[in-house]
Amino acid sequence: MASILVVDDDVNICQLVFDFFSGLKGHTVHQAHNAADAVALVQQHRPQIALLDIMMPGVHGVEVLRRIKQIDPDIKAIMITAVNDTEIASEALAAGAIDYVTKPLDLNYLDALVTFQAME
Repeated sequence: MASILVVDDDVNICQLVFDFFSGLKGHTVHQAHNAADAVALVQQHRPQIALLDIMMPGVHGVEVLRRIKQIDPDIKAIMITAVNDTEIASEALAAGAIDYVTKPLDLNYLDALVTFQAME
């Protein structure tokens, strides 16, 4: 099973992802709703995979990605956003994200990504 960090300012999205990956799939899931909490959880728990919202108030998701990659360069990050913008996607991939998915979330697709990354 994987250790997953989900970071989204939308509490409902965090809970949906938590319930799916923790309750249904048996993964360890940590939740953060802002950059500071995300960084602290990466330092404390060293999750294998981070699911990061891009458009958050305060610190942009790509900046959160950069910060957590400084702590753990091996963390695998999947960016999540409601905006399908190729420029933002390119920026996220250049910062070290392994993929980019849009909302509404396809949990089965996200599960396939997480399963594949957890096996590497």
